[in-house]
Amino acid sequence: MKLDRAAKNKAASANLQRKYGITLADYNRMLKAQGGRCAICGRKPSKTRRLDVDHSHKSGRIRGLLCHRDNRGLAWFSDNPATLRAAADYLSK
Repeated sequence: MKLDRAAKNKAASANLQRKYGITLADYNRMLKAQGGRCAICGRKPSKTRRLDVDHSHKSGRIRGLLCHRDNRGLAWFSDNPATLRAAADYLSK
């Protein structure tokens, strides 16, 4: 069964509130502030997938909206800036 737009928005809003304590309106303001794109690579969200809410796993603070690929990439580096910088240095060799 396909959900209509209103049902999808209601489900998304409930999920955002439960997981991050924000509303769909908050999410949309963040998306607009980022120019409608991933904060790292600049990709636009697809028609079937919104950008992920990126947050600190230590503090819970929301950092921004990322495409799924970039959000997962940060997770691989355990949100550790030093390790991520070392990986960037390695790629520059």
